[in-house]
Amino acid sequence: MARTTPLRWRDIANDLLRRIETGDLAPGDGAAARRRLPPEKDLEAHYNASRNTVRDALSWLAQQGFVVSEQGKGTFVVHRPNIVHVTLSAVELGLAPGSGSGEWYNRDAFIPAQREVTVSPVKVEVQEGTKVIARYLQSNPGSEFISRHQELFLDDRPWALQTSFYPLEFATSGASRLLYPRDIPEGAVAYLGEALGYSEVGFHDEIKARLPDENEKRFFRLGDSAADVVFETVRTAYSPEGTAFRLTVTVWPADRTRLHYNDGQVPDDVLRAPGLGPPEDAPRESPPADGAGSG
Repeated sequence: MARTTPLRWRDIANDLLRRIETGDLAPGDGAAARRRLPPEKDLEAHYNASRNTVRDALSWLAQQGFVVSEQGKGTFVVHRPNIVHVTLSAVELGLAPGSGSGEWYNRDAFIPAQREVTVSPVKVEVQEGTKVIARYLQSNPGSEFISRHQELFLDDRPWALQTSFYPLEFATSGASRLLYPRDIPEGAVAYLGEALGYSEVGFHDEIKARLPDENEKRFFRLGDSAADVVFETVRTAYSPEGTAFRLTVTVWPADRTRLHYNDGQVPDDVLRAPGLGPPEDAPRESPPADGAGSG
């Protein structure tokens, strides 16, 4: 209900935040995951406030990460999912992506017991590798590779996309199960050890943040703002001879993922449950940089 007296920017911001937190302006599932706030003119009328006051309120909410404004589209409520902590260096525990465990994603992250991880069926393709894939796997450009792709979900919500690449000659030399569109229960690395004699003695990770492609936007329900980015981890596994024999590319949405590494002697509870440090700083209480407008 509209007020009859002007409100300061902070009063409007607090009321909008209350409406977001109580569900009135909260994002939902599917297309509703990007719930748009009413236009500025509607907010001006609702709160009986000037344009500058409304803009100051929206600016403060944006500074705190509750909303994001997109040119020509409007102001959207930011979905604030629970953070998942992933330890990329947990290979000694058999927990790291590409370490050979078929269930690394269940144990590699700190996930309360009541949460459930599921994966899509394996999608297998034989493709001509890009120059980048060939470089990582020490092959000639134009070489053919097997790709094994899966979508990962946490509590039925999109969590990660993962694709592993292997030289096609592995399948023709005795590791034919790489071509089957189903899981390898003992893990691909263990299977390659049994079938071809490969063993993993080390890995190299490359991590970058980038804008998502259209498929990643759809899967993770991301928008077009500067906050909607993904992490891409590229892990290359090496044999004792220094041969690169497995390439694993995992894509994580940055808004719900924290990536961890450990080195040296780290307590077991930190290894198995990272991310339990001091809480993040409380939201800032200062007004927008340009000051509050008058109602």
